[in-house]
Amino acid sequence: MKRILLVKKTWIDNQFFIGEIMMILKNIRNLIKLGLMAFTMNSFANEELTIMTENWPPLNYIKQEKLIGPSIDIVKAIQKTINNKSEIQVYPWKRAYEYTLEQDNRVLFSMIRSEKRENLFKWVGPIAEKRYSLYAKTDFKHKIKTLEDARDFLIGVQREGFTEQYLKVRSFTKLKKLNYSTQSARMLMKKRIDMLFDSHSTFLKTLTKYDMKESDFKEVFRVKVKYLYIAFSKNVDDKTILLWQNAYNQLYKNGEIKEIYERHDSQGLYWQKSLLSD
Repeated sequence: MKRILLVKKTWIDNQFFIGEIMMILKNIRNLIKLGLMAFTMNSFANEELTIMTENWPPLNYIKQEKLIGPSIDIVKAIQKTINNKSEIQVYPWKRAYEYTLEQDNRVLFSMIRSEKRENLFKWVGPIAEKRYSLYAKTDFKHKIKTLEDARDFLIGVQREGFTEQYLKVRSFTKLKKLNYSTQSARMLMKKRIDMLFDSHSTFLKTLTKYDMKESDFKEVFRVKVKYLYIAFSKNVDDKTILLWQNAYNQLYKNGEIKEIYERHDSQGLYWQKSLLSD
């Protein structure tokens, strides 16, 4: 009987020992997987990329021999998140665009993502938006549901600028042409025009410059919105694109992207996620 109990105890001990060995091996396998994942992530983070931008204020520009701007800070924040150490280089736009189009492992920002460019590059973003809208005083009672609805109102535009040209080719005639876009806001405040047509970023800077209250005005119609991205050469691995996009998404989610735009006093260029589906 004692012999049977001893054999049974030995068998139980052996089973326990085998179980312990299996658990250790499982933990080792998990550690190896994590190590491989970390190695793979680091490999994609430090893929040989040439990161380029241009001198284009207020998003990315050189001031006192220093490269600054909200998009510069955004790219650097992404690089810090994924531990990418590539330096940002400044090129003329045409050359940088051709490099990204024709050469491998190139990165260029900030680029408008258009239908024509869609399949020429891979994309991360949007990191900024350029929004052109019609603005009126808050007591403006008319409903502007289409651009055509604004045709009968006097609209302030910048002489020979994008805003005049955009409406002119659409046969708008009631245009108040001004030498500086900042003049439109002051004229609108005095009700000498019905609306003004300008980019959101310029409009906000004008209000700040002349100590006007944003609450005195309203956006009555969003005419055109362009989104700016970080563009990658087509050969760049999709896992690298995903790594950059996930890092950007996290920075956007935790509010760091918004803080960057506030720090540069460029809130008008901040991409508001909710507007993309409007």
